[in-house]
Amino acid sequence: MIPVMCIVQEGQIPHHAERGLKAQIDAFTQRAFSAPADIDWIVVPEGSGFTAGGPSTTVIASLHANRQLPQTERIALLKELGDICMVNTGRSANEVVTSIRNPKD
Repeated sequence: MIPVMCIVQEGQIPHHAERGLKAQIDAFTQRAFSAPADIDWIVVPEGSGFTAGGPSTTVIASLHANRQLPQTERIALLKELGDICMVNTGRSANEVVTSIRNPKD
């Protein structure tokens, strides 16, 4: 299993989009790491997340790889994960934060 943490703002993503995003992230981890995603879906309560003094519109997707990644592969995978998040949430590249961390040694 690939541990994935997704952080969204309450009311930001419709339920059908949440299902789609989770399915696409799972398909992504299957392709990239040959393992299913174990998604921890965290919803920030309305009124608790702010950016530049306004309600946050940020979506965060962070996962732990199951192997060391060369920098070129990491860049390609981050782009793919970011695209998945943007397509499924309707958020822009400025509103999506992604990370792919190497496993601990």
